[in-house]
Amino acid sequence: VGMKRNSSDDPDAEYGASPAKSSRQSPQDPPSGVVPVPSAGAPSGERDISFEVAEAESALAKVAKNRVACLSLLCQHAQRIERLWHEDEALRRALLGALSSGLGSLTGHKDQVLRELSWLAPKISADITLQHFLIIVLPIERQHTRGLRDDEFLVLRPDDLGKADLGEKASKGLSTTAPSELVVAAGARMPLTVVLDNLRSAFNVGSIFRTAECLRLERLVLCGYTATPGDASKQTARAAMGADAHVTWEHRSKSLDAVRDLRAAGVPVFALETVAGAASLHSFTFPTPCALLLGNERHGVEADLLAQCSALVRIPCHGVKNSLNVGVAFAICAYEVARQWRWDGEQCLSDTADAPGRPGELERHAESVV
Repeated sequence: VGMKRNSSDDPDAEYGASPAKSSRQSPQDPPSGVVPVPSAGAPSGERDISFEVAEAESALAKVAKNRVACLSLLCQHAQRIERLWHEDEALRRALLGALSSGLGSLTGHKDQVLRELSWLAPKISADITLQHFLIIVLPIERQHTRGLRDDEFLVLRPDDLGKADLGEKASKGLSTTAPSELVVAAGARMPLTVVLDNLRSAFNVGSIFRTAECLRLERLVLCGYTATPGDASKQTARAAMGADAHVTWEHRSKSLDAVRDLRAAGVPVFALETVAGAASLHSFTFPTPCALLLGNERHGVEADLLAQCSALVRIPCHGVKNSLNVGVAFAICAYEVARQWRWDGEQCLSDTADAPGRPGELERHAESVV
């Protein structure tokens, strides 16, 4: 169905409500809406199915007044049916009946979206094919995802999340005022700093945040008019899909000051730029720690900034346009650095991680900058 998946391996984990009335139908069942109560001597399988159907219907009844919660539960119900389609025919048929009944109960709902979905009820029968079922429930999934914020699609592993060390961040002059509460995980960080020089696209910045979060990079320095997660438009925060809450970042007015401060701290800065004399990414050795400088999507890195860099690095391109989206280029370069350093999320395992580049390389490329 393409819906958001529940992380639990237990299909029963989606339903935590108490039993209620069931609409399961069979030739021996009473009319719809009347629950056949299994007798004490009924087979255990029949009692279990009746219980699960009643549990599902009760859960829906509890959230029926809330459109978002109702859509979410309907999606979970459909997902569960899909998972057990070929495993338990009896339970599948019973849950199909419960889903149809639940949708039918929305006919007079005050919410227009839920009211319109009720027309799906008669289309769901116990003998429906899986392909037809997936097509029928697609409108439910679409309405559900429309109600979600972009950042709710970010998959987080609970054991990776820790509390932000706001005191340490403040002592370093870093931002502690991200739009959402920062929960930057404690632990080692890949010693790579990224400087963004006047990036105009909030979507590109959001993409860079997501890559930085995946690699657990040291920090991002957003310079000039580069869009930040704290902007009023919230476009960067939406594009980052929640990753901005797990990445240390700061804003600087001038990229030149940020680059000079890094170099003064002994951190070499390498510009990722397609210019004459730039070293190929595939042959360049990145020392640790170091910083990457990314320029404006249209104009690239300005000459005064290039002159401050320890070296220039390019990604080989063999097409007509000879350029990559800045977010894509950063991801390629960042993962190449991680590969060289053999970064495993906790430490750099490479024996050459502290090597200052190839012999004479930094000096040679610094001299070639114009």
